[in-house]
Amino acid sequence: MYLTLSLVAKRLYARISGLSWDTVFIATAIVAFLAAGCVKGVIGLGLPLTSIAILTTTIALRDAIPLIVIPVLITNIWQASHGGALGRHFRRFWPLNLLLCAGTWVGTVLLFRIDPWILTLTLGIVIICYALINMFAVTVKVRDGSEVFWSPVVGAFSGVLTGVTGSVGAPVAIYFQALGLGKEEFLQAISLSFFLAAMAWIPSLASQSAFGLDIAITSSLALIPAFAGMWIGRRIRDHLSELYFQRGVFLFLIIIGVNLIRRSVF
Repeated sequence: MYLTLSLVAKRLYARISGLSWDTVFIATAIVAFLAAGCVKGVIGLGLPLTSIAILTTTIALRDAIPLIVIPVLITNIWQASHGGALGRHFRRFWPLNLLLCAGTWVGTVLLFRIDPWILTLTLGIVIICYALINMFAVTVKVRDGSEVFWSPVVGAFSGVLTGVTGSVGAPVAIYFQALGLGKEEFLQAISLSFFLAAMAWIPSLASQSAFGLDIAITSSLALIPAFAGMWIGRRIRDHLSELYFQRGVFLFLIIIGVNLIRRSVF
């Protein structure tokens, strides 16, 4: 696996400015997707944010985001297909998902227009806020009848944030929790949204010359550690308190977020 990923990456990505495919990066990429898959296996989400947080310790955000697209796409369609309410979620949340896809395209364009230090700072802030909100179980409630207003707003905001930072759907996750969705409903609905966002990601990145066949191949290779991590995560979920695991993950993300802010400022 190591040799395959290394050879493909070095041969196909030599043209990408600023991307170093050395041993440290290959090891970091494997760890990133293995850890991200493990997190998703335990709590059902968190693959994009965890993998991006680890990858950006080695490479630029603009180079990291295209690498997570295929794992996000495949793992979420696999997760969304489990359960019988997929059609109902599609009908209920189509305004949110439509604006999520449009916002992802806009955010991707901004990704290649904004100074890198601003992107790094934004990602660090998003990671810390997401971790703190979840660590302290901050909850909000959506009033009856207001979903028709909030769904497109949350979708658009989350889409732009997805395109700019690669942190797929943090506001969507908070919004679905605020709607009081049950665990299985929540996981299926959010997996559908993440899958659709990833579908919008591919042409939007391609329009910026950031996603082609070469990147698709390397991103596809990341499925190996991602699915391995998900398998490990499901085993952990059976033997470890989910609460303690989540707290450990969120603390880890806070540390990475602080480091990203440090890198952007200093």
